[in-house]
Amino acid sequence: MENKNIVCVNLLGGFTLSKDDKSIPLEYSNTTKMIQLLISVLAAGNTGIPRKQLIDRLYGNDALEDPAVTLRVNAHRLRKYLKKMDAFGDSDCIRIKLGNYFWDRDEVPLELDIEVFTESIELAQKEKAEETRLSYLLKACQVYKGDFLPELGGEEWVAVACADYQKKYFACLKEAETILSKQNRYEELLELSTKACRLYPYEEFYLLQIDCLMTLGRFKEAMDVYEKATTFYFEELGLTPSEEMMERFHAMSDKVQYHAVVMTDIKEGLQEEKIKSGAYFCTYPGFTDCYHIVCRMLERNGQSAYLMLCTMVDREGQPLTDEVKLEKYMEKLKLAVGSSLRKGDFYTRYGMNQYLILLLGLRLEDCAIIQHRIDGCFLSFGLKARAAIEYKVQPAAEDNLPGEDISFAQTSSLWG
Repeated sequence: MENKNIVCVNLLGGFTLSKDDKSIPLEYSNTTKMIQLLISVLAAGNTGIPRKQLIDRLYGNDALEDPAVTLRVNAHRLRKYLKKMDAFGDSDCIRIKLGNYFWDRDEVPLELDIEVFTESIELAQKEKAEETRLSYLLKACQVYKGDFLPELGGEEWVAVACADYQKKYFACLKEAETILSKQNRYEELLELSTKACRLYPYEEFYLLQIDCLMTLGRFKEAMDVYEKATTFYFEELGLTPSEEMMERFHAMSDKVQYHAVVMTDIKEGLQEEKIKSGAYFCTYPGFTDCYHIVCRMLERNGQSAYLMLCTMVDREGQPLTDEVKLEKYMEKLKLAVGSSLRKGDFYTRYGMNQYLILLLGLRLEDCAIIQHRIDGCFLSFGLKARAAIEYKVQPAAEDNLPGEDISFAQTSSLWG
C-alpha cells in the first residue's frame, strides 16, 4: 500500500478529507443526512457501526414511516456520490456485513486522525522509556486539532466523544508538560502551550505559556501574552486577573529590560502615543498601581481623592446583563467618563457593567457634579435603552477604614 493512495480523514477540529496533501471538497453540508452517514461510518473505524445505531443517530428524532428504508436510500445515494469523485475512483467504499456499516479499507485505504491520536496515547501509556513515551505524547498533541466534529456538536454522540477526546488531550498535554519541564525543553513546551491557548483559552494554558516565556528570558513576549489573556477574560467574561496572573504580571514587570543611551531616549519611550484629552484609561493592574501612588501622595500633600464606581443597571436597579446591549452602552459610557473628567483622573473597566474612577483634588460635593456631567454626556449619544447609571463613592485614602458607600441617586431619567 503506497501512502499516496491513502485518504486522510480529520474529525478533530472539523471534518475534512484529503489525499496527496490536497483537500477533497464535498458538495454537501456536513449537516445533511447523507454526509452524517459518511461521517458516522468513517468515525466507526474498522469495527463499523450497527444499522440500528445508525438509524437512531440519523433519524431518531424524525417521524418516519420506515427509517430503515430511508437509511438504505441514503446509503445508495452516498455510494453513487463517492463513485463520481476522483479521490475514490469507481470503488464501492461503503459495505454492509452482519448488519454493520463500515468503510472498505481494502478498496480505499484510510488514515483516521482519531485512530492515530488514540493509538499514540495507548503506546505512550505502555512505554517505559521516558524519551519514547514523550515522542508518542507529542505526536498525540500534534494530531489533536480541536474539538471532535464541532459542526455537529449538538448531536449527543458527538458531544460524548468530544468530551472523551478533550479529556485525553488535556491528560496527554499535562504528562508532556511534566517531562519537558524536567528536561528543560521550554521551547517545545512553549509550542504546546501556545497551541493549547489557541484551542482552549483557559487560564492554566496562558499561565504555562507565560512561565515558558519567562524561563526563556522573553519577558516582553510574556507581557504580551498576559495582556492578551487579561483582555480576553475581561471582555468576554467580565473577569479581573486572578491572583496567579497578577503574580506573573509583577514578576514580568520586574524583569522587562529597556535600553537607552541618553535620558531623552528614556523620556521619549515614556510618552503616550499621542496626546489625549480627558481622563487616563488604563488596565486594572495599571489602575491598581496608580491608586497606590496617589494614596502615598495624599499623605504628603493633604489633598483629597475619591473612588467612584459607575454601574449600568436596568430600571429596577439590577445590573444590566443583556450582552449585546451592554457592550454598546459600556463603550459609550467609556467615552462619557473619559471626556467628562480631567486629564489628571484615572479610570478602568472593573467588570462587565462597571467602570472604576479615581478622582483627584476635589471635594465630596464635586462628585455629584461629575455624576451629572457623565449623565449629560451619555445622554447626548441618543441611546434608547431602559437603563441608568448607578454611582457609588468612597474616599480613596488607604488608611480610611471601609465604611458605607456614599451613594448618589441614579440618573433622573430612563433612556427609551
